[in-house]
Amino acid sequence: MRKGEIRRVQVTGGSTFIVSLPKWWVDDVKLKQGDLVQVLPQPDSSLVIVPRIGSDDEGGKSASIEVPSPDRIEEAARLLIAHYLAGFDVITIQFKRYSPDAGHRIKDIVRRRLVGVEIMEGSADRIVVQSLLGHSEFPLKTAISRIHMLSSLMHKDAMRALKEANPSLAEDVAQRDDDVDRLYFFVVRQLKAAVMDRSLIREMGLRGPRDCLGYRLVAKSLERMADHAVNIARAVRMLDAPVQMELMESLEEVSAFAMGICEDAMRALSRLDVELAQKSISLAQEVGAFEGALTKRILESGSRAQSMIGLRLALESICRTADYGADIAEIAINLSV
Repeated sequence: MRKGEIRRVQVTGGSTFIVSLPKWWVDDVKLKQGDLVQVLPQPDSSLVIVPRIGSDDEGGKSASIEVPSPDRIEEAARLLIAHYLAGFDVITIQFKRYSPDAGHRIKDIVRRRLVGVEIMEGSADRIVVQSLLGHSEFPLKTAISRIHMLSSLMHKDAMRALKEANPSLAEDVAQRDDDVDRLYFFVVRQLKAAVMDRSLIREMGLRGPRDCLGYRLVAKSLERMADHAVNIARAVRMLDAPVQMELMESLEEVSAFAMGICEDAMRALSRLDVELAQKSISLAQEVGAFEGALTKRILESGSRAQSMIGLRLALESICRTADYGADIAEIAINLSV
């Protein structure tokens, strides 16, 4: 990366201001006379020049991943996700030694973990996948709102499963985590694309690169909320009897309190409402007192050790959910400045 250069502003034709482009940069990005560039104003009054606008390269980026043996399929799976997040549109997985299990594993990852990705070709020696969904078809903020809705519903159903000691509902909550992960990966992919191509930032409804970082952290907090909903659901299998009524009512009260914090934090983010965000953070700081009192009641409930461990884990996940709501509220404050 070269250092910045000082260039003198000149005037041509009496009213047009021009600045020459560094030759090394023009060579690096392969610009030639007559090519178009896009000049983007930034919030800090600077300008960003994006080259090759209107390029004839419409096929998108492509990559190839080689799987030397079936026992290394997990490595290939991680590389597939990494290439998807990095913005590659067409990804080819090449098998040196074909294995039906390896092929099924790759296809399963595509279907369960990657949104907007389709299998375009499948044979004994390779699978070709292509991303067909972008920010224009599925706006970034819509995807984040969808993650929030799914995470909230998972939390509510996990609490219901805990109250009813319903393992089937608990399993359903755990399976829905894949839907959240798919949307989370999609959001990360879009934000990485915006960082690499500044022309996309405004198209996504963001104000600048700082917003990209903020929404990346918001998406991660929402994804972690879904993980904690799964933890609450898993506690159901550790119960040897239904949760005592009074204890369950207290757990539901803390759960509603935590989810209220998250709802307010997301509203504060959408409006950049500092006062509401500050309120959410203050309320989240009160959750520790609930956690301590309820932990004591769980230990004094007379339940078997395994049940007490399950309830304690569920309580911890409820409280961590409130913490993630506070994190989102803090991001709303940061983005408002």
